[in-house]
Amino acid sequence: MVRKNISWCAIPNLHLELMKQADFATFSENLSIAYAEDKVEAGTWLASEALVNAKQSMRDTLPNGVNTPNHFIWDVIRSHEKVGTLWVCQEEQSYFIYDIIIFEAFQNQGLGSELLAVLEEEARAQGITEIGLHVFGHNKRAIHVYEKMGFETTDISMRKRI
Repeated sequence: MVRKNISWCAIPNLHLELMKQADFATFSENLSIAYAEDKVEAGTWLASEALVNAKQSMRDTLPNGVNTPNHFIWDVIRSHEKVGTLWVCQEEQSYFIYDIIIFEAFQNQGLGSELLAVLEEEARAQGITEIGLHVFGHNKRAIHVYEKMGFETTDISMRKRI
């Protein structure tokens, strides 16, 4: 599997550059914190254990950092400025989005939708026939973007706190 940077002609100012291993530690730490917070908010982890669990999950999933086989971690670049990150895993003819981050200063500018369009175009070029993802139920903004971009719900977990 060849690791490469991605550009898409229809959006000349938005492209993906492979994350450098030197930037991985900061990415991993920030993502672990955010993942721990999401798992606590979703009620699946206790706050006292969440960060430890999240860091272990990162180590298990990406043992070789950006060089972990079948995983692609890209910096999202617009006009020579890093505006976010995208982490995708490839399994056969499928991509699974592990994480999309658009930095706060760049949110509400349509970059999430543009990023998904870039990924979809790259997927087609690579013979990928499906893109999947997981989204926390409390992340209404992301759910809206995914639905707008044609993603369909495949299953729903629910709970009632008593």
